[in-house]
Amino acid sequence: MVSASLGAKELDALIRVSKTVNAHLDLDAVLESVMSVTTDVMRVEASSLVLIEDETGDLLFHVTRGQKAEAVKPIRMKPGEGIVGLVVQSEKAVIVNDVAKEPQFCKKVDIASGFKTRSILCVPMATTDRLWGAIEVVNKVDGGDFDKHDQALCEAIAGQAAMAIENAMLHKQVMKTERLAAIGETIAGLAHCIKNVLNGIQGGSYMVDLGLRKNDNARVVKGWEIVKRNESFMMDLVLEMLMYSKDREPEYEPSDLNEIIESICSLMATKASEKGVRVNWTPNPSLAEVSLDQKGIRRCLLNLIANGVDACEHVEGGCVSVSTQIADGEKVCIRISDNGCGIREGDRENLFHVFFSTKGSKGTGLGLAVTHKIIAEHGGMIDVKSEVGKGTKFSVFLPLRRE
Repeated sequence: MVSASLGAKELDALIRVSKTVNAHLDLDAVLESVMSVTTDVMRVEASSLVLIEDETGDLLFHVTRGQKAEAVKPIRMKPGEGIVGLVVQSEKAVIVNDVAKEPQFCKKVDIASGFKTRSILCVPMATTDRLWGAIEVVNKVDGGDFDKHDQALCEAIAGQAAMAIENAMLHKQVMKTERLAAIGETIAGLAHCIKNVLNGIQGGSYMVDLGLRKNDNARVVKGWEIVKRNESFMMDLVLEMLMYSKDREPEYEPSDLNEIIESICSLMATKASEKGVRVNWTPNPSLAEVSLDQKGIRRCLLNLIANGVDACEHVEGGCVSVSTQIADGEKVCIRISDNGCGIREGDRENLFHVFFSTKGSKGTGLGLAVTHKIIAEHGGMIDVKSEVGKGTKFSVFLPLRRE
């Protein structure tokens, strides 16, 4: 057994390797850490982790440690070439304590790197059903020979490294599958939204054509309004998709939040009055300038206030109230409350999911997803409380100060 032939220091190194393997799923980070431990615990001048390239079967020096390590990385070796090629081909460990007497030794690496190889220990790196490559250690620091004890330790490390590679590959495959599923969902959601817009444009165009044929200007005007409304809807959809899909750092600038909210409320008040809804704005006079991305925050607040207005459209005495206050001395809280239809408990869990909408064909399902993303990019958070038939309250928390 490996444990019987290894001392306390070696077992401790294996524990360190095991912890590294289980702590990360980033393959490069794990293998870099594994090889650092390997070089240290085996007290060698250099070490390499060689992977088999899937497409060609070539051997690639994926991670290298020691003098001239960077010069080694671009080198490729063919299956069966050199000591490492022999190990990969036979799937058996090899110890060569005098490379000058070993005809299998390939000088390609020494010539490219300027390194002088005296002795090599190379072990295969494999899991139960796959050979991934090999680990090679070169030249003991004390000038001694490699032995079976060194081989046992290196094989144990290679086993851990192989597990790390397999775990990372499985994780990568899962992530790829999830991405493909998400892309399919996105395409389906987009197609649904675009279909609704095109239906609207088609209906409006039909009315325009009919009005022109019958010389009915009223019908032409009504049809053209439908076309314009759907054109605006399409523009909103495209802008929100761009904002949602693109990672961006907020462009912070000192801002008067009261002034921003007042301008949004004034804009929305006109549209709200057409639906019989009031917009009440209560500014906080003690609120100082806040560092934020004005364009992003305007988009968020427009989405939230517009949603409140829509929720109150068929409610007698419908009202959307907006206010600001200081929370915990470190955050500003913007509250948008309405006395509208409210949101069902099951729907609240999905509010910030892309393409989820409670408005049917009237919503893109992107507004709240974009809002959540922008607030998160600011280091803030958004909270929602709602009761069916009584209304909804959104609370947006943003940091007052930034480093």
